[in-house]
Amino acid sequence: MLVQQNTLALLHTFESTARHLSFTRAAEEMNLTQGAISHRIRHLEGLLGFRLFIRLTRKLALTEEGGRLLATLSHSLRQINEEIEDIRAQDLRGTLHVGVAPTLGLNWLMPRLPRFQQRWPGLNVMMRVRAGAVDFNEERVDLAIYYGATRCSDLHRELLMEERLLPVCSPAYAERLGLLQEPARLAEACFIHASESTDVQQLFSEWRLWCDGAGMTLPHEQRHYGFNHYQMALQAAQGGMGVAMGREVLVRNLLEQGALVAVGGPAVAAGRNYELISPRENRERPRFRAFSDWLRSEVALSQSGTVLVF
Repeated sequence: MLVQQNTLALLHTFESTARHLSFTRAAEEMNLTQGAISHRIRHLEGLLGFRLFIRLTRKLALTEEGGRLLATLSHSLRQINEEIEDIRAQDLRGTLHVGVAPTLGLNWLMPRLPRFQQRWPGLNVMMRVRAGAVDFNEERVDLAIYYGATRCSDLHRELLMEERLLPVCSPAYAERLGLLQEPARLAEACFIHASESTDVQQLFSEWRLWCDGAGMTLPHEQRHYGFNHYQMALQAAQGGMGVAMGREVLVRNLLEQGALVAVGGPAVAAGRNYELISPRENRERPRFRAFSDWLRSEVALSQSGTVLVF
């Protein structure tokens, strides 16, 4: 039994040389020198204990033993290639584990997910919902989509969508306070805060950021309701309990449907974005590429305003 660590490299060299019956062409294919190819073949012949080639004046010929080895090696390589292709196909029939923040999953991802299922019907998807960044070393997750995820230099990171902040409330609440006619009356509102996916979990952080960007001073810490689940904050706003700080990506449909209205001033950059993150080694896996390519297409559709109906 051959136990040398470089046996596979030597066999690869032999297969290329035997296929071309030329040291020169094998060297070009493998990006090596002709001398290196010749040295590898001599080394392999020494390990095997028999000659592989007959060295003629201007060409090579396989010995009987070399011919037998080439036939076996070619068959094995075909089997390996077929197995790799089968694994790739199985990869799109296996299970993809996706981590996603709660409200992003509910409000943005779920309405679009049927289109992914239609595109890849043989691929199972396991959603893991959590507000904080996923630990890929401890959890079974292939990729994650998060808002304001903690920076990790060892992960692949890709920007999906930028986020902006704007105050929102129900039409009835806006009418009751006269917010659409007099935005300054926003100071009289009950302020709804949400800390989901803000990393540091500071209840008032988004309202503070918006006030700084809009150049306004509001008593947002005096009369308030707070939630660590963003969907609950949106439901409170829709129920007429006050004014919530809307994340534009997550409230766009509610604004278009008229369930919420924007009040009080401009949209302000949130300083956090939605990112696709994963271990670097997952980037070229078929399942990852299928989902990430689909995500990019959905982001492009959402930003263009295109609506698909099935």
